[in-house]
Amino acid sequence: MEERKKVGLALASGGGRGAAHVGVLQVLTEHNIPIDLISGCSAGALVAAIFAAGTDLHMLEKYLCTLAPKDLIDPTMVTRGGFISGNKVSELMRVLTHDLTIEQTKLPCFIGAADLETSEFHIFEHCKLYEAARASMAIPGVFTPVNIDGHWYIDGGTLQELPVEVLRTHGADVVIGVDLSIKKRFVITENKAPGAHQTVLRAFDMLQKEITRLRADPVDVRIKPDVSFMGMISTAGAAEAIRIGRECAERALPEIEALLS
Repeated sequence: MEERKKVGLALASGGGRGAAHVGVLQVLTEHNIPIDLISGCSAGALVAAIFAAGTDLHMLEKYLCTLAPKDLIDPTMVTRGGFISGNKVSELMRVLTHDLTIEQTKLPCFIGAADLETSEFHIFEHCKLYEAARASMAIPGVFTPVNIDGHWYIDGGTLQELPVEVLRTHGADVVIGVDLSIKKRFVITENKAPGAHQTVLRAFDMLQKEITRLRADPVDVRIKPDVSFMGMISTAGAAEAIRIGRECAERALPEIEALLS
């Protein structure tokens, strides 16, 4: 009997746009598309960690749609590396990942972050899932960096928006990538300078776009939901983003099934 192809799923960074990942995962699991390995950066790391921990995706959808900014944002001193401490996100992720370590997940889960000292892309192997995910989504200047085993980490999307290579390295025959990059034009009100928060997030979007262009990580199937209406750290519109993620995944099913057959 021919051995089944091993499938890897890479979830891109994208802030609030990451809600679309939930819709994609729902469709893939409902249609029995095997996911043998999963990777993620930033928002993608949050969803990858939650999925790898075995949390029900429809429960996650209901939870996301009830979240408000106050549930995620806890201001701190900017001198600490960001104006949001991230403690609320850490606690939320600890609960949603059942306080599991990376070694305890139901499938291999590869979460990447950028090491501030070495400038290298780091894949976590021996820590709590929620710690790795929190480090991976530490948007520079917005969320405070995270210290794990003596190293300070920031958002993995600063180096890899879509972590594909790690899946290939660990044996994925077919890689599905969920790409959340946007082409929406940045509109600035005439004669009014954008705020610091808006400027930082826009600069990060620009950085990610250039990284994606230069890396051109090869995927076998690219799912690209247009959820550009979602803010970087906003939950408003989550239900719509999940619906769009579902629609895009459903359109990709014939291509995925053909590759696996």
